[in-house]
Amino acid sequence: MKYSDQIADWLVELGYKQCFFVGGGNIMHLIESISRRMPCSAVVHEVAAGIATEYYNETNTQGRALTLVTAGPGLTNVITAMAGAFLESRELLVIGGQVKTADLAGGELRQRGIQEIDGVSIARPISKRSVLMTEPLNAQQFRELV
Repeated sequence: MKYSDQIADWLVELGYKQCFFVGGGNIMHLIESISRRMPCSAVVHEVAAGIATEYYNETNTQGRALTLVTAGPGLTNVITAMAGAFLESRELLVIGGQVKTADLAGGELRQRGIQEIDGVSIARPISKRSVLMTEPLNAQQFRELV
């Protein structure tokens, strides 16, 4: 079993029944795993994915939705939707892709490219929780994050 399959199973256990996403290389395994467990709607922009998720969560009593975006520009593009949901105290779970841990910036080099941008720090002021997973979590740790 891939770790992305385990994450998808945990999301289903937590009541997630729909995802909205903009695909990208850094999130494709998770999109594949989640799409085998719930409907996933591709949208044309990350803000649309976030707003669709927010609206779904406001109007649907049968389950919850989440947003999937890729690393770098995917994370920076979804910030507007995150800010709106945060200011209106609405539920919005965004899972963003990430480059390999070895490629994360460190030391004197700011970053190698836009994919390595620190989306966690950017999202922190407009979210209840913003974390970077560098190692697999167990079920309890994952549930506490979500």
